Amino acid sequence: MQHFFRRMSLASAAVALALSAASASGATPLQPIENFTKRPVLSDVTLSPSGDRMAVITFNKEGRRMLAVMNLNPIGQIKVVGSFSDADVTSVAWVNDKRLVYEAFQDGPVIKEGGAGTFAVNADGSQERQLISWRHALDSTRSAIRSRVLPYGWFFRSAIDGDGEDVFVERTVKDNAGQIKQIELARLNTSTGELRSQSYGMPEGGSSWLMDSQQEPRVVSAFQAGRTKIHWRDSASASWKEIAEFDSYTGAGFRPMLVDSDGQLVVGAKHDGDTTAIYKFDPLTKRMSQDPQLKVNGFDLPNGAEIDSRTKRLLGWHFTADRPVSYWFDDRINAIQQSIDKALPVGRNNLLICGRCETSRFFVVKSRSDRQPGEYFLYDREKKSLERIGAERPWIDEATQATRSYHRVTTRDGLSMPVYLTHPVGSRPNTPLPTVVLVHGGPWVRGSDLNWDAEAQFLASRGYRVLQPEFRGSTGYGAKLFEASWKQWGLAMQNDLVDAVQWAVKQAWVDASKVCVSGGSYGGYASLMAPIATPGVFKCAASFAGVTDIDLMYSITWSDFSEEYKRFGMPVLVGDRAKDAQQLARTSPLKRVSEIKVPVLLGHGGLDRRVPVQHASEFFDAARSAGVDIERINYPDEGHGFFNPKNATDYYARLEKFFAKSLKSSN
Repeated sequence: MQHFFRRMSLASAAVALALSAASASGATPLQPIENFTKRPVLSDVTLSPSGDRMAVITFNKEGRRMLAVMNLNPIGQIKVVGSFSDADVTSVAWVNDKRLVYEAFQDGPVIKEGGAGTFAVNADGSQERQLISWRHALDSTRSAIRSRVLPYGWFFRSAIDGDGEDVFVERTVKDNAGQIKQIELARLNTSTGELRSQSYGMPEGGSSWLMDSQQEPRVVSAFQAGRTKIHWRDSASASWKEIAEFDSYTGAGFRPMLVDSDGQLVVGAKHDGDTTAIYKFDPLTKRMSQDPQLKVNGFDLPNGAEIDSRTKRLLGWHFTADRPVSYWFDDRINAIQQSIDKALPVGRNNLLICGRCETSRFFVVKSRSDRQPGEYFLYDREKKSLERIGAERPWIDEATQATRSYHRVTTRDGLSMPVYLTHPVGSRPNTPLPTVVLVHGGPWVRGSDLNWDAEAQFLASRGYRVLQPEFRGSTGYGAKLFEASWKQWGLAMQNDLVDAVQWAVKQAWVDASKVCVSGGSYGGYASLMAPIATPGVFKCAASFAGVTDIDLMYSITWSDFSEEYKRFGMPVLVGDRAKDAQQLARTSPLKRVSEIKVPVLLGHGGLDRRVPVQHASEFFDAARSAGVDIERINYPDEGHGFFNPKNATDYYARLEKFFAKSLKSSN
């Protein structure tokens, strides 16, 4: 297995990898666009609960993703146990130490009838069984009772580390209007197909579940009419009782994260601070602990609990500050983390992946950085050695990749705004460069961290400094930054982009005369709004799948926005369609398209249901009538993003030409 693994001691690992990274020198050739758009050849490396087997998703010679398994104690041959000629394996989980469950999906942004499914198979390839078929009705030529294959609407939820062969599955229940009413929980036997509901007596609208150490449902969150209700039960035989209620969209209240091995409810909440920290919550007294279990200044903590799958003890917490971090409560695993961090190159963030973490001999290590998209290693606890499994993108040479840096910028109204910069290879400090501002989608998501970023690296490879502001509304950085975005589309959210540019100009990183803006979804909206709201700052604007008219977000009935979100979420976050009509019109690029005086690149997928293509069509027609210099690209087979790497490559190539025309001219 030398083509798949490379054995090294912890002492030699850092030296070997450092020499490899330092071997490249001299001028960097222009990297092919495909380097940044191709799918990874290796992903989802994961250990069985005992750690004696490893599963991995890799590629066959036709380019299809397939599931393979390898014995580790001792190391054996890799064996393919799941593959298709017309579909890709997309995810995998261990049911127990000998059986796996995996999902497969045919290419495309639209769910095809029968084009996806969930399967179970033993680690040796035997006893394969389809569990879920993405069909609205089962095959009429055979008995659904005999086959016990669940139809579309059922989805794999999570595995259970135990002696049995059950997994948790969920069924989405919709009302007459097609809106999600609730999500029901069940246990499914992966060998027999037997289904047992766990939802008897569940509160109305329940859709998010937490299990205790015995794998019994103990917490359910219900979402209705813009409100969240948290319900708890003391035991499997007890009735559900409400323990909290709060607004669903404002960040109020708390988020249940786990029921620990002592039966205590662990939650994420702001409590007395700006950022989300980890607390204990007593369901009986309905009180939160005064002191957090874990808190990180300046960053919210998501649900990143690392729990031993057998003992159910809370061992650590994974989260992202400026980069991914693991905090271990367990001293023994913390010592392993420190030894691996010392062995691998400086600047890497190394995620330990384990099942029964307290007793497992083997760990999988996923190692990444700003210049390394991802490498996998196998750590042997007994031998204290690392074996390199492989890289997600082996064609990427770290020496050719740009470096990234993290900063905090004060906005004009006093907010602390995180900003990420990508610096082209060979660029020097205090050297202003042509710059592309990348605006993330959402907008209420986290946009960036210091890990390798495909689009930013592509643009940097073409000589641009890349500026990625975590503008107001970006999550993960506290309540103040999030709440400052309410009803600020096209207003203060646009000012944040300009503030980031002006700060970078003062640092002598950005050439103020050569800045363009680009983004997708909300980022596409902000890019189109930028030359309207802040004329003179940006020399061009590129939008993919961008919102062009806020009112269309309310009125298009074939969008996949839920009526719940339109009725209760958008009026708070974006604006009330009636009360704020004038503001929404003033901040819609379509309504003010004639004010755009810079070149525009407009891309959209014909199958987009999040932001239907009508947004692009109406904007393009209006822009042409107004004399705007605009180029439109249609991708009829794409949805809200790129599923086909060839389309992504084509779009990047067009971006390259588009930016070069505005940013690399002699003017």
